[in-house]
Amino acid sequence: MRANSQISVRHEGKIAIFDITGYLTDASEAILSDAYADVDVQAAEKVLLNFERRSFITSSGFGEIIRLLWKMREKGQVLRVAHPSTQVRNIFNTIGLTQSIGVFESEEEALEDF
Repeated sequence: MRANSQISVRHEGKIAIFDITGYLTDASEAILSDAYADVDVQAAEKVLLNFERRSFITSSGFGEIIRLLWKMREKGQVLRVAHPSTQVRNIFNTIGLTQSIGVFESEEEALEDF
């Protein structure tokens, strides 16, 4: 059974960190859009998607990340990903998203890369 996705947002200076729990799927579009629409997130220069909390991304979820990336590029924001599972990291590499999004083993590494 797939866990419903949840996103909590916290801030480190000009960086908005999305702590994602559960499966990121096409059904997560509203949750991801709502988190991104927050005034403080809109003012952030950078966004970090943190998958440390046993999260997984379906193919539709990758589509949601790509849509988020497009919105962020229009605003001049930068996107990074932290703590993906090995399988998710391999998919990021296979579909070429690592060329547009920095993908890191830890939150600390991702924050340092910004």
